[in-house]
Amino acid sequence: MFELTEPRIAEILFAMENQNEEFALVANADSFRIVPFSQLDFADSSSAGSDMNPDDVYSLPKWFSSDGFNLLEEFTERLADSSTKSELKNVLANGRGVFKNFKIVLKSHPEIENRFRLFKERKMKKRISEWYKSLREGWGLDESEPLLLESDLILEDFSFGKYDFSTDGSCILRESEKISDELKEENCGEVGLLFADLWNEKQNQDIPCSEGIVCRTLSDDFAGCILYRLDSRCPTVARESVTLTTCFVNKNYRGLGIARKLVSSCVSDLRKRGHSIFFMADALIPESFERILTDSGFEKIRSAFVARF
Repeated sequence: MFELTEPRIAEILFAMENQNEEFALVANADSFRIVPFSQLDFADSSSAGSDMNPDDVYSLPKWFSSDGFNLLEEFTERLADSSTKSELKNVLANGRGVFKNFKIVLKSHPEIENRFRLFKERKMKKRISEWYKSLREGWGLDESEPLLLESDLILEDFSFGKYDFSTDGSCILRESEKISDELKEENCGEVGLLFADLWNEKQNQDIPCSEGIVCRTLSDDFAGCILYRLDSRCPTVARESVTLTTCFVNKNYRGLGIARKLVSSCVSDLRKRGHSIFFMADALIPESFERILTDSGFEKIRSAFVARF
């Protein structure tokens, strides 16, 4: 039995990426070390350190070259259409020297390279989280306990600030138009146009009169936002009830946990301010965002989501 810390996670990540050799974890409450399987010899405890107990030896989570290739494909598909995306697609289609050539392309685009680093680490940490969860269940521990330390990657590479319509409004309105275009692309013909119209009408109405949180890159590019409106239609509960009006992330930054961070930060802030009900009713909520809401304490009632603090 052992605890998982960020330094230990970093060691596991390094071993997972090594495609030339398979490693084992030898760990207990007092020690933690990663050794090649080829060096394990249970007849000679000195091979992996003194007093090695077979019960302290664990296979690390698997990360095959196919997982790496799938990661490259998923990241490339998430990029907005650009010359960089075309370059990366050509590398993936070539079939030879894919990983090396992918890195070469990224080197020419530092911001996208950094975004890929975040994306890759998050995906691999998820694999470690699932592995550690299964270990905890085997140890008979509460699986509701946090499996990993909260990653500082998002906090280091993105900033989260209070929404101000005078400085952020025009940017968010422009960014919301990109979501409208996505709805047209994802849904053919009249259906796509109808969804886009519904989205635009709602954003034009809500964005100017909302409060919320905006996420930006360190170079000040828009990455995502969550906006809400204090309910003034019922004066007796105006200080208690809040309606979530919108939450979206720029296509270039999806998959990094930004939407989840926006929701959790917003819920935490509203709870501290004494609000007791957080409500959202939106016919255009994607399934991925539904999962984030339910994980954050929202209950689905008919087509709406309600969180009670």
